[in-house]
Amino acid sequence: MGMHVGHPAFQVAAARRMLARGGCESRVAGQVALRDPDRTDTFWISPWGYFDETLPDHVVHVGMDLEVLSGAGGVSPAVGFHAEMLRDRPAANAVIHTHSPFVEVLSTTGVDMGMYSADACLFHDDQAHYFDDGVRPIVDGRRMSAALGERSVLWLGNHGVVIVAETLALATVKAITLESSARCHVEAQLVGGKEMPIAEAVRSKRLYLQNFIDAMWEANWRRLRRSDPDLFETLDR
Repeated sequence: MGMHVGHPAFQVAAARRMLARGGCESRVAGQVALRDPDRTDTFWISPWGYFDETLPDHVVHVGMDLEVLSGAGGVSPAVGFHAEMLRDRPAANAVIHTHSPFVEVLSTTGVDMGMYSADACLFHDDQAHYFDDGVRPIVDGRRMSAALGERSVLWLGNHGVVIVAETLALATVKAITLESSARCHVEAQLVGGKEMPIAEAVRSKRLYLQNFIDAMWEANWRRLRRSDPDLFETLDR
């Protein structure tokens, strides 16, 4: 493939590495999916493997029917719920699934993450929950997508989280911020911390969406260029 920074496979690989460096490593599971900008009924998804080792050649191109269009990397059964969410949400272009440490802890509670930090405001009134009862199929994409609805965060009980967003930048920054905010939630409760007022969460969320997302994405690109030369060596000269 002719590889350039804007290629979906490169974007997925870069996002995975940003997530790893942001505390969202999920062993060899967890995925990043990105809708193809031209063939919008298809998407690119990461294979099995640690986030920080992902290269563009590892990323697989699949259709909404889960047919592999290109790429040799093995994909998780979770590819099904990525497809369902992208199909149900035409305005969404990115889906990220992680089992990062404090996200996993908070997923056991069945409650929304609290507004204990300024970063947490990004997720105010934007969280949903899904629990696997052990009876339905292991990856029930239709039910998961229905549970998510129009929100961007789906907590998977005793498992992890799914984040859906309009752009890969937004999904990636949200995933990194969700992990740090989940840690703040857990540790704040240990010391009797209080949540911010709802009015402050609403105001802060608006400001974060205006300024924080783009600044974080650009800063992570700069860091990635310094820390991951092997990724940038895949670009066509």
